[in-house]
Amino acid sequence: MSEKKYKYIIFTINNGIGTIILNRPHQLNALKYLLLNEIIDALNFSMNEGSIRTLVLRGNGQSFCAGDDLKNMEEEGEEATTQIKQPNDGSIIPHHSVIRLIREIQKPVIALIQGHCLGAGFEISLACDIRLAADNLIIGDHRAKRAICVISGASWFLPRIVGFGRATEIIMTGRHLDAKESLEIGLVNKIYPLSEFEEKSLEFIQEIAKLPTACLGYNKAMLNYSQNNELFPSLQHELELFIQNMTSHDYSEGIKSFLEKRPPNFNGK
Repeated sequence: MSEKKYKYIIFTINNGIGTIILNRPHQLNALKYLLLNEIIDALNFSMNEGSIRTLVLRGNGQSFCAGDDLKNMEEEGEEATTQIKQPNDGSIIPHHSVIRLIREIQKPVIALIQGHCLGAGFEISLACDIRLAADNLIIGDHRAKRAICVISGASWFLPRIVGFGRATEIIMTGRHLDAKESLEIGLVNKIYPLSEFEEKSLEFIQEIAKLPTACLGYNKAMLNYSQNNELFPSLQHELELFIQNMTSHDYSEGIKSFLEKRPPNFNGK
């Protein structure tokens, strides 16, 4: 296992799984600008780190993330000079860089969400490919009740995940959803009892990490492309990436293992 040191996140790599842990548990992992910039740094590192087969985003303690820290987003005093510079990608706020990188990284990104998943933390979870939740989940975006708009992609992601009508009602009312409703409407992919959350979610993540990472990355790129393009351009794009995937080790291994009637042994490349 390897670990890269930060102030507000914990970033580890273990058996092909890169894990970014929001580490402000006493503030329900509320976001600060430095914390967001640390996530950006970890995501950029993960982008080209071959040992990472899947990426996990979670919170330390009882909650995933309660949203922005409205009392203290900025660092104070000399600590402000330690902020990691965000990439020059045209983003005005670091939230947007986090969202962009989660979508662009050609590896599965899995959010483990328990307890509170609210506001900007909710929006970060929406950007992830898969959301695994504990049964104590409290999720949503109550900012409308304080005259605060969504800011980090909820208006784009949520209608695509749960449908326009449901997304409109959730964002307009600012209400919170529990685990049962979240699963019923497809907001989360799986729900586990809190007592089994660590074990069951790890089993799921380990299975994803064994899959052909490059192929999954191409599939993710296809899904991203299809969101803003018509059918025929999407078919052409699929074919282009299909051909690229044919040059991968895992493609050859998949065909060979099928012909030899044995389980495949993918290396993610």
